[in-house]
Amino acid sequence: MGSEVTGRFADWTAQISYAQTPDAEGRHGDVTVTVSIPSLTLGSVTDQAMGPDFFDAEAHPRATFTADILSPEQGTGQSHVARGTLTIKGQSVPVEMPFTLDIDGDSARAQGGLSVDRRKFDIGLDTKDEGTLGFTVDISFDLTARRG
Repeated sequence: MGSEVTGRFADWTAQISYAQTPDAEGRHGDVTVTVSIPSLTLGSVTDQAMGPDFFDAEAHPRATFTADILSPEQGTGQSHVARGTLTIKGQSVPVEMPFTLDIDGDSARAQGGLSVDRRKFDIGLDTKDEGTLGFTVDISFDLTARRG
């Protein structure tokens, strides 16, 4: 309704394979992230977001992101990019997520994000007025991982 709403997923897992030196195709590794849609908190609209017109959490309880980890093109200001597929509500969309990566011994911190159009995932299709429900959704992450 014209105001920004911020949400967070409390339940998710990430499987990351990473090498500091890229292979012949420029891949540093890969990542698979699985998100539990019902773990979303989205302020006063959480219950509505779980419904069939939006995330349809009962029919589609998980979202996934699978990607190759690549070095970015020169001049982007990022240290890496994850290029792959984001699947939400049964809709798979190719995406690129730029991110920074700092490694210190067995610990790594990655931060990044991207913007997606909710309509590509069949979310809120009946709401056609962007002033009521924005088309663009910003997704960001801040992850600390330890070598296992």
